Amino acid sequence: MEHSLNCKTEKFCPRGSISLRSMRTGTAVIEQINFNKQHISQLKDLADLDGFYTVRTLVTTSDSIREIEYLSSVKAKYFLDSRLSDVINAWILPNGEVMAVTFQVTNTTNGNVLEATAAEYEINSKFYVNHVDQAPVPDTATYIQKLEREREAKEKGDLKDNRPFYAKYWMYIVPILIFVMISGAANPEPASQPAR
Repeated sequence: MEHSLNCKTEKFCPRGSISLRSMRTGTAVIEQINFNKQHISQLKDLADLDGFYTVRTLVTTSDSIREIEYLSSVKAKYFLDSRLSDVINAWILPNGEVMAVTFQVTNTTNGNVLEATAAEYEINSKFYVNHVDQAPVPDTATYIQKLEREREAKEKGDLKDNRPFYAKYWMYIVPILIFVMISGAANPEPASQPAR
C-alpha cells in the first residue's frame, strides 16, 4: 500500500503492506508505518482545502506474473476525525483474482481529535476479504426444449389460446373506445336550462 502524504519527489510513497495468508479465511498480516507530525500536518492541510487522502494498492499474486493497481480516496477531514482508523476491503473472485480494493474510514461521529504532542501516530486498520459469488447460469437447454414443444404443438394445432377475452381483442376494443370518446367530445349536448 502506498499513499500520497510526505512524499519527497514521488507521487506515492510506501504506507505499508498487507500479506494475505489464506483467501478462504481472510487471514492477513498488516504492516504499516506510523504517521509522524509531517504526515499529520499535510493531512490537516488537505482537510482545510476539503481535499482527499489517496491510497494506492498494488496487488501481486504469489506467482508475481503481473501487478494490478487500485486507487481509493477518502476526505482527509474524515480520516483525521476517525483518528486514523480505516477499513480496507478486498473483493476476490472464485478463481483467486482480486477484483477491487476499497479504502474507507470508520465511524467519524466520535469527535475526538489527535493528540498534538505525540511524536508518532499509529494507523488503526481493519482488513476484510469479501468473496464474490458467480451469478447463476441460465438453463438454456430447458428453455429451448420448451420452445420446441410449443412449436410442435402449434404445428399440430394442439395449442389453444388460453388468454382472456380482453387480452385477445384489445387491439380492436381500444380504437373503438377512442373513436367514441372523440366523437362525444366533438358534439357535446347543450346543458339543460334551469326552470324559473
